[in-house]
Amino acid sequence: MFMETVCCLSVLSLSVGLCQPTVAMDMPIFILAGLLVHCVFLVSIFDIYFSSPLVHGMTPQQTPLPPPAKRLVLFVADGLRADSLFELNSNGTPQAPYLRGILENNGSWGISHTRVPTESRPGHVALIAGFYEDVSAVAKGWKENPVEFDSVFNESKYTWSWGSPDILPMFAKGATGDHVYTFCYAAESEDFGAQDAANLDIWVFDHVKSFFNSSRSNRTLFFALNEEKVVLFLHLLGIDTNGHAHRPNSREYKENIKKVDEGVKEIASMIDSFYGNDGKTAFILTSDHGMTDWGSHGAGHPSETLTPLIVWGAGINYPQKVTSQFFEDNFLKEWKLENLKRLDVNQADIAPLMASIIGVPFPMNSVGTLPLEYLNNSAHFKAESMFTNAVQILEQFKVKRSQKKETTLSFLFTAFKPLSDSEQINFLKKIRLYIQQQKYNEAVSLCKTLINLALEGLSYYHTYDRLFLGLSIAMGFVGWTTYVILVIIKTHTNLTKTIPTNNKVFSFFYRSTLFVGLLVFAGWPLITQLWVQEKGNISHNTKTYTFYIKIKVVIKGGASLGANMNSNWFADPLDLLLLLGISLEKQKQVQK
Repeated sequence: MFMETVCCLSVLSLSVGLCQPTVAMDMPIFILAGLLVHCVFLVSIFDIYFSSPLVHGMTPQQTPLPPPAKRLVLFVADGLRADSLFELNSNGTPQAPYLRGILENNGSWGISHTRVPTESRPGHVALIAGFYEDVSAVAKGWKENPVEFDSVFNESKYTWSWGSPDILPMFAKGATGDHVYTFCYAAESEDFGAQDAANLDIWVFDHVKSFFNSSRSNRTLFFALNEEKVVLFLHLLGIDTNGHAHRPNSREYKENIKKVDEGVKEIASMIDSFYGNDGKTAFILTSDHGMTDWGSHGAGHPSETLTPLIVWGAGINYPQKVTSQFFEDNFLKEWKLENLKRLDVNQADIAPLMASIIGVPFPMNSVGTLPLEYLNNSAHFKAESMFTNAVQILEQFKVKRSQKKETTLSFLFTAFKPLSDSEQINFLKKIRLYIQQQKYNEAVSLCKTLINLALEGLSYYHTYDRLFLGLSIAMGFVGWTTYVILVIIKTHTNLTKTIPTNNKVFSFFYRSTLFVGLLVFAGWPLITQLWVQEKGNISHNTKTYTFYIKIKVVIKGGASLGANMNSNWFADPLDLLLLLGISLEKQKQVQK
């Protein structure tokens, strides 16, 4: 009800401001009223522009075909820039020899494009949950998500993670059940002034090795590690810490990259050996964000938003040789990678990629699109995975539309026409038919169209009331400012005394009309709220009558309701207006 109050206050401020005050407030009351108005308007900004886009109540969607991998190992090198990893040294040698060998001989690579704010928490949420910064997190100082969300870790059978206490607990906290385990070093270890922040990454690698060694004498852990749908997450903070302390072009930053490269090589070799080289492990290395040359991040400079992505192992395409490829940047030539196909993605696309690889449901809040070019699987599997991706995003759209429809008067609700109920059914039927007819390319193309429309629809409903609320606030500011000016003129000048009575700016009739009109405008959110409360009534007639009575009470006051109902009860324009709305609503119900 907060925004209903704001709208009423805003428009009443305008109406009072435009209607010349007859009696000025006492100064203390006037100051308190001004403070209240400005505090309410300030808070309203957060309710209009910083409301969470996340919805709940969707059905999990999972690809029906067997996945290519049983387990996934995710390396996130915090603060690693794309150019810092891919560029060659002055002598022509790579910064990370092992990872360079992987992208040239064993896997696929590209650039993951992040979004502002380029910080660790929103970056990891995009990677693992598939959605970008929840703007309502501003209320938590950007330190955590105030709204619960789904993630690949939550959908997995087991997830074990090692790294920073600032990141890991966030995903364990939001998980349903006791299957996401975290191993963190002390927060005091994250010291920018430390002699060598690479020790943070060495700590992670050492504890992962000890963990696997201990499983050989722990049968429960051993069997859990051999389950399907397992995720191992290594959060490597050393590069970010060294970047802040010494800058990305420093010797310490580059040495840290080499240590991460060596650690990834050891962990990958150990895991393959542990599972008997069964070919059922997939590996992903990426970063949550980059860093500027002066060691900061958070904004949208390319050095902050371009991060590396290297994927290899089960279900992943081998390097694809090309004779030419075009990108607006000149990185391919600088990195000597012109002949290896570069597959760029949005950061949120990595979440559905991970879900598809190990066969878990796509994170329910994900807005990422599955990057099919990374997958080395049948066309049937790709089409089914893409269809799952489309239905998962469509589910969010349907919940968002339902929520907005329930809080809007039926005859005022404007649906997102490109995805009406009939259009949704047509899309789903055509895609399923294409898959049955083995027209997989057509099915994938239609899935991408459906995903784009569903994302547009999500944005449409999320910002549905923004214009109306913004106008209400603007009008409120104008009204309050006008009122203050009139009070000053009336109190400190003789201008109002010199104006003849018959030449007032606003006559009583015009002022009354303006006041009533603005009152109706301000009351729409409140009317909507009352309508929603009455939707649960059994009879439509009862609902309509009760709703009408409540509006009557709110606008005309309880005193008139307490009087005997006579012919004058319906004899005013407000009654005719409300009855017209009720008639339109009844007509809609009859048509249905």
